[in-house]
Amino acid sequence: MIGLFVGPMPPRGFLEAFMRLKILRKLNPEDLPEVDFSEIPLKKLEVEMYQPLCDAINDSGVCSGFKLIDVSSSVDGNGIPLRPDLAFVPTDAEDLMDYTVMEFFVEAKVHDLADPFHGNTLNNTIEKMVGESAETRGQTISYAAALLSRQHRTFAFSIVVCGKYARFLRWDRAGCIVSDRFDYVEEPDILLEFFWCYARLTREERGFDPTVVPASAAEAKLLSDTLSRYIKESQPRNVSYLQPKPDSTYPFSKMLVPTPNGTRELIVGKPFWDADSPCGRATRAYAAYDMVEKKIVFAKDSWRDKDEDSLSEAVIYDTLQKSNVPFLPEVIAAGDVYVKIKKRKMSQRTLTRKWAVRSGKAVLWRLPCAEMRTLVHCRVVQQLAYPLTSARSSKEAAQAIRDAIEAIKVAYHDGKIFHRDISTGNIMISQSGRGILNDWDHGLRVILRNTPKAYRTGTWQFISILLLQNPKKGHDVHDDLESSFWVLLYVSLHYFPHNLGPTFNVRFFDECSEEQDINAGDGQTRELGGAGKTSFLSHKLKVVEWRCVPLNSLIHSFGELLTDYQYYYEKMDRNNNKDAEAQFKAIQEQLEKVDTVLGLFDTALASDEWPEDDAVPDQFPLKTKKQEDRMIHGLKSRAIATAALERQAAASRTAPPTRSAIPGIRSSARLVQQRNEQQDLAPEAGPSRLPIPMSSRSTVKRTLDEVPVELPVFRSKRAKTAPERRPLKRAPKPPPPERPVVEHRYPTRSKSNGSRRGNSLKKPQEEDVEMQDVRRRNASRSRTKSKSKDTRRVQATASEKSTVEKQQARRKGKQSVKSTAGNGSRSPPKSSTRRRK
Repeated sequence: MIGLFVGPMPPRGFLEAFMRLKILRKLNPEDLPEVDFSEIPLKKLEVEMYQPLCDAINDSGVCSGFKLIDVSSSVDGNGIPLRPDLAFVPTDAEDLMDYTVMEFFVEAKVHDLADPFHGNTLNNTIEKMVGESAETRGQTISYAAALLSRQHRTFAFSIVVCGKYARFLRWDRAGCIVSDRFDYVEEPDILLEFFWCYARLTREERGFDPTVVPASAAEAKLLSDTLSRYIKESQPRNVSYLQPKPDSTYPFSKMLVPTPNGTRELIVGKPFWDADSPCGRATRAYAAYDMVEKKIVFAKDSWRDKDEDSLSEAVIYDTLQKSNVPFLPEVIAAGDVYVKIKKRKMSQRTLTRKWAVRSGKAVLWRLPCAEMRTLVHCRVVQQLAYPLTSARSSKEAAQAIRDAIEAIKVAYHDGKIFHRDISTGNIMISQSGRGILNDWDHGLRVILRNTPKAYRTGTWQFISILLLQNPKKGHDVHDDLESSFWVLLYVSLHYFPHNLGPTFNVRFFDECSEEQDINAGDGQTRELGGAGKTSFLSHKLKVVEWRCVPLNSLIHSFGELLTDYQYYYEKMDRNNNKDAEAQFKAIQEQLEKVDTVLGLFDTALASDEWPEDDAVPDQFPLKTKKQEDRMIHGLKSRAIATAALERQAAASRTAPPTRSAIPGIRSSARLVQQRNEQQDLAPEAGPSRLPIPMSSRSTVKRTLDEVPVELPVFRSKRAKTAPERRPLKRAPKPPPPERPVVEHRYPTRSKSNGSRRGNSLKKPQEEDVEMQDVRRRNASRSRTKSKSKDTRRVQATASEKSTVEKQQARRKGKQSVKSTAGNGSRSPPKSSTRRRK
């Protein structure tokens, strides 16, 4: 979820709200130094603003113990590509980009057009949607997410400087409070007061979580060594998401977790699951070292919704255990994170919603798809289990999902609680190989099922079709059961053998569109989906066949039940059909009892045809859309080219030479047949071995999109590496066609000066006689030459004369003149037949 921006607030009111008042009372405005910022907005380049800003703040002396440094081009030893312009760090820190020691960041722009916010609310939004402003806002969100991810924070500050204006921002997990912009050139005291106050706040008042402190080197080594042993003991099960080696981007820390009897200490490093947004539940999952039990445990740090309808995860687990719900995780500790404020224990919570509501009025601005909420910090510690994707066999995966469905059933009928977040990450496998239904932090009481929530909850890929189509729909047990089917289908498509190839599009899990939600009735644009899943159930599921027979039968029977459920719902909703309504209610009752779905699993699991250890590596690894489209295009091109080559090979055996079926490529059946006879191609060589003579490089370029470059028929660099490629023996070139002889004007020389005249004509016969006399005289002078040269000359002369005589006979329409080669006459030279210029 993208951050919720609330504002604007007056800059001095911003300071009074979030800085301690006694600190502000100690501030004497006369003690603030005079700083001149007038030259900073005049810079032509953004990079020219950085060092003057740093020098002005650092030389003023208002931030004792801290410094402002330029990190825009510094080398980041942690390998993080996100680098803000300026960073506020402790004085003893190195002048390097490091989110682990950064207090807050400053983003600077040359002119005020890059300001990401409006001065006042506009249509209930303070966001400016123009390109440069949106880019600046996106940068600040990315930097805030990286900062909150690599530090244990309850909130954080940042500053945006655009030309001669600046803004303060305060981030927490519920959103971001933005101050109104102020002219720091005309009013430099506002900016200096912020730095002066921030430097005198305690670590907790600056936003750092007091329940987390840095771990010692010995404690960090203890976590790494214990985690390495756990990974070795888990083999051959795939637990590659756990990394025992230390990661400098996430330092080791000692975390306190509340328990009924006090607190429990854990050592944590880099989480194996982290949030990618500064706002939201911000769930972080750790493989932590328990200082009490001396072993690796699972720890979850998140921010839950503080709502009268929502329950804390600790309360939900207590309720489920009292209701004897099976297949639950073994909880070691759970509860909200408390801090002492004025000798009272207060839970850590967000403040954005408090400042979004003024005097009981509505929220100033909010996202169309979400409400402004107050979130409470909480932690849960459990025994570590394996993810569903690490299942070693299809039976183990099916058994785990079946156990999770039984937990859904008992929790619904006895505990009166919905889970509302069934996913591949929340269905886990215990040490004994049975299922565990984890992460009940989204749980909701059943009595509220007819009261729609203002926002949709769950993992998008596994949410039911009806919830994707209507986010205002109330949650019920049918949605949890349908989510279980999508989890089963997802795991089976990715990790167990089937008849689909790599070109199959699995993006229907992620299908999403922003449309106006007509079911909500408020005219808002929301994220909707479900069309891809509906299409798969109706058309594509029937063509998928898994190698494991019981798994194949289970998926198809479960899918048919949901297909009928969806079909009769749409038919009843559109046509107001009473028969369809009766059919829908019948299926709804079957799903509500849950026994029908459990029966499908029990029947399949009772089969003896389950294979052992049939799990395979991910058959559809996560790729970018560009990579996926390129792969699909290449495979389709190869299929098209292969079919075209097959047609060409068949035509070359039965038909005269024709043009190839592939545009732009010339085909010669005779050359294909000749090469086949020379190479004696075996039948198993396949059509991809058949050659296609290429006419030119331009032809290759035109057909690259239709024929894969791996085929050996192309004369390209890749084609040279094709196996067993042999050179093509080309057919001899036919003689060039005879050029027609036309009548020419032959120039003569003037008797007076020897110049050429073009107005006199002389017949070819007369010119030939003169040239013959000349050649006789030249021949008599060159008798000293070698005999071989005379022989070649006589042969050439005879050939030339023969050609001239034939041309003359053809022009006059007479019969061919008898050749006189050998009687000493010679044909005229070629130069005498050139056209006059």
